[in-house]
Amino acid sequence: MASQQSKKKATFALDETVLEDAKTIVSKTDYRSLNAFVETAIVEMIKRHRKEEIKRQLLAASEDPLFLEDIARVQQDFEYSDRESIEKNS
Repeated sequence: MASQQSKKKATFALDETVLEDAKTIVSKTDYRSLNAFVETAIVEMIKRHRKEEIKRQLLAASEDPLFLEDIARVQQDFEYSDRESIEKNS
């Protein structure tokens, strides 16, 4: 859930069914309030969208020749130390 940062009021229009479902969930769970439930839902959606954006960027990078070349160089740079570590632990 969100931290104890300062809060700002906002007004939203929700579908009546959505609001009733949210109130039912709050009444049957340990959410402190409807506000806490709505804030949690919004935070979760923000996380989901950020995660999707990272996936999208990684997918784009996987098709970028400069990025792939850089990854190949990094793998080459660590090849010896990785092999040395595996041999020590074998």
